[in-house]
This record gives sequence, C-alpha cells and structure tokens, in this order.
Amino acid sequence: MINISGVSESRVAPAAAYYANQKDQSIIIVSTDVRAKRLASDLSFFVQDKEILTLPGEEQFLLRYAAKNQDQMITRLRALKALRTGQPVVIIAPVSAAVKKIAPHSYFEKSSFRVQLGEEIALEAVKRRLVELGYERMEIVDARGQFSVRGGILDIYTPDGNAPYRIELFGSEVDSIRTFDIDSQRSLENLQFAEIYPAEQMLSEREIFTEAEAKIRKAYSRAAQKAATGSEALAEKLRVTGEELCEYVAHVSNQQLLENYIHYFYDHTEYLWDYLDGGCVMVDDPDRIEETLQLRTEELREDFKVMLERGQVIAEDAAVISDQTDFRKVYDRSDTVVFTPFPKRIAGAETFDQVYNLQSRQVLTFHGKMNVLESELKTYVKKGYRVTIVCASAERLNNLREFADRIGLLEKIRFAQGSLTAGIDLPTEKVCYISEADIFETHKKVRKKKYKDKGQKLQSFADMREGDFVVHENHGIGKFVGIEQLSVQGEKKDYIKIKYAGNDMLYVPVEQMDIVQKYIGSDGGAPRINKLSGGEWKATKAKAKAAIAVMAKDLIDLYAARSMKPGHSFGKDTVWQKEFEEAFPYEETGDQLRAIEEIKQDMEKPFSMDRLLCGDVGFGKTEVAARALFKCVSDGLQAAVLVPTTILANQHYYTLKERFEHFPFKVEVLSRFRTPAQQEQIITELQKGNIDLIIGTHRLLSKDVRFKELGLLVIDEEQRFGVEDKETIKKIKNNVDVLTLSATPIPRTLNMSLTGIKDMSLIEEAPEERYPVQTYVLEQDDRLLKDVIERELGRAGQVFVVFNRVKGIQQIAAKIEELVPDAVVGVGHGQMNEHALENVMLDFIEGRSNVLVATTIIESGLDIPNANTMIVLDADHYGLSQLYQLRGRVGRSNRLAYAYLMYQKDKVLTEVAEKRLKAIREFTEFGAGFKVAMRDLEIRGAGNLLGTAQSGHMMNVGYELYCKMVDEAVRALQGEIIGERKEETSVEIPLSAYIPETYIENESLKLSMYKKIASVRTYDDEDEILDELLDRFGDVPQATVNLVQISHARYLAEMLSVTRIYQEKTETVPGGRARGTAGRSAAPETMRMVFQFAQVNPLSGYALFNLTERFGQKAFVHGGVEPFIRLSTDRKNLMKDVLGLLEILNESKKGAGKVS
Repeated sequence: MINISGVSESRVAPAAAYYANQKDQSIIIVSTDVRAKRLASDLSFFVQDKEILTLPGEEQFLLRYAAKNQDQMITRLRALKALRTGQPVVIIAPVSAAVKKIAPHSYFEKSSFRVQLGEEIALEAVKRRLVELGYERMEIVDARGQFSVRGGILDIYTPDGNAPYRIELFGSEVDSIRTFDIDSQRSLENLQFAEIYPAEQMLSEREIFTEAEAKIRKAYSRAAQKAATGSEALAEKLRVTGEELCEYVAHVSNQQLLENYIHYFYDHTEYLWDYLDGGCVMVDDPDRIEETLQLRTEELREDFKVMLERGQVIAEDAAVISDQTDFRKVYDRSDTVVFTPFPKRIAGAETFDQVYNLQSRQVLTFHGKMNVLESELKTYVKKGYRVTIVCASAERLNNLREFADRIGLLEKIRFAQGSLTAGIDLPTEKVCYISEADIFETHKKVRKKKYKDKGQKLQSFADMREGDFVVHENHGIGKFVGIEQLSVQGEKKDYIKIKYAGNDMLYVPVEQMDIVQKYIGSDGGAPRINKLSGGEWKATKAKAKAAIAVMAKDLIDLYAARSMKPGHSFGKDTVWQKEFEEAFPYEETGDQLRAIEEIKQDMEKPFSMDRLLCGDVGFGKTEVAARALFKCVSDGLQAAVLVPTTILANQHYYTLKERFEHFPFKVEVLSRFRTPAQQEQIITELQKGNIDLIIGTHRLLSKDVRFKELGLLVIDEEQRFGVEDKETIKKIKNNVDVLTLSATPIPRTLNMSLTGIKDMSLIEEAPEERYPVQTYVLEQDDRLLKDVIERELGRAGQVFVVFNRVKGIQQIAAKIEELVPDAVVGVGHGQMNEHALENVMLDFIEGRSNVLVATTIIESGLDIPNANTMIVLDADHYGLSQLYQLRGRVGRSNRLAYAYLMYQKDKVLTEVAEKRLKAIREFTEFGAGFKVAMRDLEIRGAGNLLGTAQSGHMMNVGYELYCKMVDEAVRALQGEIIGERKEETSVEIPLSAYIPETYIENESLKLSMYKKIASVRTYDDEDEILDELLDRFGDVPQATVNLVQISHARYLAEMLSVTRIYQEKTETVPGGRARGTAGRSAAPETMRMVFQFAQVNPLSGYALFNLTERFGQKAFVHGGVEPFIRLSTDRKNLMKDVLGLLEILNESKKGAGKVS
C-alpha cells in the first residue's frame, strides 16, 4: 500500500494518472459527486487511452416506490461490465457508490453469455436467459435493458452498448450479428460476436429468489409477532410491508427496490473494488471521505429509526447500510494508493509499504492580466520549467500562441488542447501546467460529445392501436377496428377496417395507408366521428383548406413585403463580439451555434429580420439571444427584450446584466418593480439613447416609451401577450429586427413546410450533461411527504409541490406546514390576480419561501437552480407531456434532482388511470413514451405558432393531415402544381398482397410497415423498403414483395388519373382457347389488364407512341368518353409490365394533353 502526500484538488490528477497509466484498470474513490466530476475532467487531460467512467452517488434508498428511473443503475452496470471484461478503464466513484453492497462478481460473470457468428443457439432458452438477466421484452427496442423477438430476429440493447444488437438466425444457427440505430431501426455494422451482460444488479435466479422470499417472510412474521404484544397496528403494518416485499420477489419486479434487501439474497456481498482483478484502487483524501460517509451513515440511521417505529422496516434491514467499517476494507488490498494533502495517520490504514511526499502548488490566478502572465511565464522558463498551457478551444489556444510569440517564448512553451479545472505547479519535477481558468476569468467547460443517433426517425404512426380515432383523407374521422384479411378473387389481401357513424364500415386496402392517419388532437380530446355518406367531411376539409391557404398567402406576402422594405444592415462581428462570446462559460451545442449563425446572417442583411427561435427550457435560448443583442448594441443601436411577466423580466435582467458587465453598455429593466420615479427616469434615458439594452414587460409597449433608435426586439413567449399588445408588436415589427423565443417545440414537419416563408431556428440538443432527474413513482403518504421535503430543506434546497386543483390547494399547503414546521410555504394558482401570483413566485425565487404549492401554472420559462425536488400529487391525472414538462423544472443545476410522482393509496383506479400509471412507470424506468410526450408538446407548439383560428382547423382535420395540407398550400403558392386528390385508384391486381402473420406478428408494427409501404413512390423507394424489411424482420415473403410493387403501381396510377386497374375476365371456348369479353382470343396463360382513365387525364400522343414502341401489339389503346388501355401479359411478368406501362406514361406526361 502506498501513501502519496502533498497533493489535493486538481493536483491529484497527474499523480493518479501516473498509476492509472501503469495498469489497465483502476478505481478512484472520492468524497462526493462534485469532486468525482472535477477529477474526471482533470484526469481526462492526463489519461488519453482509457475510458473514464464517473459513477453517480447512491442516495436515499430507504424509500418505498413502485418504479424508479434506471440511469444510475445502467451507469453502474456499465462500470461492472468494464471491470469484469478487462476493458481499459478508470472508474471514479463517490464513496457512497463505492461502498454500496452488490451481488458477488461470480454471479455477475456466470450469468453473462456470448453469441458468436455461426454457432447454434436455442431461441427459447436465450429468451428465458434474457428475462433472468433483467431484460424486459418489448415490441420495439428503444431503451437499454430491453429485448424483442420477431420470427428469427432477436434485438437486444445491453446497458453498456452505444447501439443495440440485432441477431438473425437461420434455423438455429446465428446467421448474422449487427448493431442498429434506435431511431430508424436500421442496421449499422456487422459484428463477429455479441456479449450480453446483466441488465439488473439482482439476477433473477429462481432458486435465489425463492430462498430470499422465504427469508423475508420469516423475518417479517417474527417481527410482527414480537410487535403484536405492544401494538396490533404496528404488527399489521409489518405484515403488509412484508407481504408487499414478498410479492415483488415472487414476481421479480421492482428489482431496484430489492437491492436494499440484498442481504436476504446473498450470504456475502461485495463492493465495487471486489470486481477489480489486479489493477489499482486509489483513495483521494480519506479524511474528507470518512467525514462524508459518517454524515451519510448517521442520517440513514436516523431515517431507519423513524421507519422502524412506523413498521416500514425491521431491524435486520439495517444490514444494507454501509459505514466506515465497510470503506476501510479497501485498505486490505495491497495495491491501494492513498492521496493526502499532507503527511498524517490514516484511520484504518495501519502501515504503508511506501510513503512519498510530493511538492505541489497551485498556479497563480491572472484574472485576464496578460502582463502578470508574461512575467510569470518568463520566471518559469528562467527556472528551467517545462511549461504547458492548456485550453479547451483551439481558437483560444491560437490566441495564446500568438501572445507567446509576441513575448518571445513560443519555442519554450508547450500548448495542449484539453480541460483542467486549475493549474498545477510541481517544483521538484520542474513541471507546470497553466489552465485557461487561471489566465481568464471564464473558461469553457468542454462537454463530452454524446453518441448522436443518425438515420430517419421512425414514423409516429407506430403507436396506432385498435379503438384509436383515425382520419381518412377522403372520408373523415372514424374509429380503427383492426386489420382484416379478405379473399378477393381467390387472392388474400389485408384491409384496414374503420367504423364510421351509424355503424358504417369502410375497408381500406393497406396499400392506401398513406391517406389514413391516427387522429391527433389537443390534449387527447375525443373528436366527432363523421358519416360515410353526406358532405360534412368535405365541408370541414374545404374550410380548413381555405383557412390554410389564406394563412400561407399572408405569410408569403409578409415575407415579400419585409424583403422589399430596407432595414438596418448590421456590420460583421467585431473584436468585442468575439470577447463577449468567449466569456460564455460553457461549450455551445451544435444547435446553438447554428442558430447564432442564422440570426447573425439575418441581421447583416439589408432588410429587417423576423425569426422564431424554438427550444426547450434550459436549452440555451437566452445565450443565443444575448449574442444577437450584443451585436445590435455594439453597432450603436438600442435593443429591447419584451417578456410576458415581471418575474421573467427580472430573471433576464440579472442574466444579461451579468453577461454585459465587462462592456460599456447600460442595461436596465422596466417593470412594476421599479418605482414610478425610476420608470420616468428610465423612459427619459431611453429617449436620449443613454440606455443600450432594456428588458421589460408590456409596459415597454406603452405610448410614452420611445427609443432613440431601436435596432432589435427580442420577444419571449409571444403567444402569452394579449391581443392589443400583439397589434402593437406587429407595428414595431415593420422596421426593426425581431427575434421571437418559444419554449414549446415546433413540429419538424411544419418547420420544413414553412421553410422559405417563416424563418425558424430549432435548438433540439440538450446542454451540458446534467444528472438525470431521479424519478420515483410511489403511493401518496403524509410521512413520505414529510421525509422528502425535510430532506431537500436539509440540503438548503427548495421544493415544488404540484396539485392541479385550486379547490383544496390551501389544505395541502396547511398540511405541509403542519408536517414540516420549518417549511415556509407559498401557494400559487391561476385564479389569483397577476400581481399576487408574481409576489408568491418572487418570494420563492429569492428564497424567502422554500416550498411552493402550485397548480401546473409553475412558470415555464423560470429557472430556479435551487429548487431540486418536485412532488406531483395525483400524478395519474396528468398526461405524459405534462409530466415531462414539469419534471424539466428541476435538475437545472449541478445537484442531483428528484421527482416524486405520487398516486392515491388504495384508490380503485379506473382503467384509463391504471393505463396512465403504467405508462408513467414505463416512462420513468425506460424513458418510454418520450416521443409521445414530445409530440403532444409539438402540437401545442404548432397551435402557438399558427394562432387560435388555425388550431381549431387542426383539431377538425387532425394534426398529420393538417401538416400535409399546410405543405401543399405553401408549395402551391410557390408555383408548384399540386394535383387535386381524386377518389382513390382501385387497384385489383390478382396477386396475394399482404404481410403474413408469421412474418410480423405485432399489429402496431405491421401497421407501421403498411404505412411505409403505402408511401413508396419510386423503384429506389421499393429497394429501400425491401431492405428495411429484410434487415428488421428477415427474408421478405412473396406476398409482401407483391404489396410493395402494387403500392408503387397505385401511386403512379394516381398521378395519371387512372381510376381502376383490373383483370379482364376471360372465358374458355371449345378447343381450349380462352376468349376475352372483347371477343379476342389469347393463350390460356395470358392475362389482360385494363387501365381505366378519368375523362380528363394527362395522356398524350407522345406517351402513346412510347407505349407502342415498348409493348407493340400487347398494348391496346381505346379513346372516347371512357378511355382505357388494355395490356396483355402473363403472371410471371405481371408486375414488371404493369409498372413498366405506368412508368412510361408518367415519364411522357410532359406533353400533357388528353385522349378522347
């Protein structure tokens, strides 16, 4: 065992790197999460060839919950797998994670398995094995810890994988192993083997679980008997708790909760370092670690005592609490290295084999004073030091190289790109690292690039279920009953069955799926079902179409008018602009940089900008706006930020004041928090041009507010302003640049459609990696409420309690005050007057209250970094999108945040609420349903973008059809010819065309593929869809190939105004020859296909000439009132000839005329 003293903070990194680089694997134990993150950042500079994994701290495990998010567990499993497979890795663990008791590594190892190309496997056995390893079977794999089986194809997403595996079998032989993309579900690369490791820490071996259940039952029964002598209520509580636990064990569910009872499952448990073979364990500052651990253990023991009195645990359960004794076992290893700030005795470590005292110092902090840096560098060089300057960005590194060149030290200093939290001076070694954090007042925090998914997103259609409302473009809104297979002329075909008003049924051939969409309205309200007959739907659609056309025309006119009007053309970026942008302490996301670039380009044009910037709360819109504001004021013009509430005004004011403080620009705020005298003063200064940047509420729009020269107006959440305010804004927009910010995402489809007539920038990439919000689903309980609130207040944080009914909200607040006497509770809801509500919110933001009981009115734009616990009461009453948005209000700082989704105890849940709760659990555990939540939000975003009138039309025709109509309207106005959709072409080709049950069993998956097949337009599309089918489901059956080709034929036929394609009946005459109804004879195997055209059609002489050239006498053309073409072919060449004929006619459409 080795002790190295004289190192602390960032100076531990080079010493730790020295040992980490000598071994393949090492574990570093630190005191807290924050320390782990900082050390990981520093270490990444010194250790380049190993993965550095940071484990999250373990907290709060004595909580009873029904579901919990899996992020922490998945990170832990990744680390354990890395350790057991000999992967080169450095694991940095806060002590709470290092001393967590886990299953012995022998179990972890024996449960893992490897699938090799060419080997024989039994699929049923593999499925059972995966379930034992904690994998959940799903229809489609879209999160870690899941698997799915489709015929001979097995998809598995392991906890440590960047992408899931797809294993394809030929009989029982492994035919191929590939990774695939989660969004497009398409394969990425071929592999030789796949290693499958557990997806849970507790492995569900039947024998172990059965024994554990018996032990728990016995222990709890004994405790209940003992308690019964004193209190029957306590005894009953213990029996209920014991039963509940046994139920989890019997059903192998809620395994994360069962980790707290691990001592019932395994006779001896292990710690993180027991998974390390060889390698090296390092301990960073044992005194800090012991102190942290002692506090944690005391707190847990206190909690445990309370729970013991309540009958929620029994004495034996305390075995799971780890303390200093557990931690000190790390010193039993001979390979342990201990870092201490100075030489001293270490509790638990009696003797060391080697002791070194390193001299290390922190580097001077220069605060941007380059003359001080110059003299310090010269001193270092004179003393013979090897100096390295470390910067995160290449740009800053180049600036410093130029600086070194100017002072004549370029040859004597090394420069390196990377991240160090602080500089390091090692006098004995004469080595010195200076970080940009030492030189400048701000430095960029570099974020690791996340694994970015590529590939086209799966269509949102995949979640259509029986009983859902659907929209048929020609017949309106009905109810989807299911897929029905019918036999037509002896050939099997699948149809979508839709029920309309009055029990009318419509059977839609699956190749027409592209004109059927799931009905999506606002907040899941049920729409009116249409009648099949009658003109009601046509009228609704026509109304929507007319309104959309007007809107699109208005947008185009507005765009054109703005392009004609001269506006201020801002200059190129200045040196100041560069400095301002470099002062931003984080690395920008790609989306942020793109949005900034788009906005600057608009500002530099000679006409005024009107751009919309969309992005979720906390995705960095304010920074993008700040750069545009800076560009405006540094060009000598004034800028204004208009916000809907006083609180947001204050928040923006403080943020922007801080960002602008090193530059000679005056920033002010105009709101009711300023006295009348101050307001007068500000208005006068504005008019004189003495204020450069003003932030304000609608007070800014008053007639008495005048600017000397306004250059840019930034509007936050425009949809929240009143009608009059909006009119005033419209007038301002005429001649200044305007940037509108919105926190509700906008549907991508709509964004694409409006490209060129409405300028939009989207920020979809989340900022630096925050901790995922620890989410629990649990029963509502006063004691729990008390514990959770006390715990957050105990770490000087604040708590949101969401209760979405105004009636009863005061009682909830009173109950919290009674349960937690230290809580200062504020109450906010939408029925309060605006000022009262703002005061409540302000008290909370400024920390005068620490618990806010509110309806979902909690400000969407508000950033309260200190509020890191959210409790949602009656969570089963909310939609996923609401919960997703609410959860996003916490976890905005570098502290671990918690969301508790509570539902009423013992309440008989309705089927809908039960379903919703199940969805919430899945959403919590896997992030499942995230796409649904996002889509709900996007619809709201679309409504905000287009205004109330348009929202009404969107509800009437459904969201997908509405987006399609907007797209068509815009294209039509831009001069494209949009074919009016006639009645559907009837394609009656005598071939079986469907997806067999044996090929795709799952109905919603089958629907999703039918939808894709129906959108085939070209031969390339055909190849693409057949590739996808082969990749995801195995060899494509002939009936499905037929369907793809028929779908292509239907599209081409529609383009040509073909009303029907069918086989002409033939009759056999004596002598065995077949005679057609037109009287001509043909060979028995010959088939005659008839293509009937509408009277108005695009057939031309040129087309018919090309047709004759290709098919000769096989094609017969008939003009007149009912034009048709008859084509003689045979079964073998049927689809090739049908597609060939339609393709020739389509290509020849250019000389459009009409056959008559």
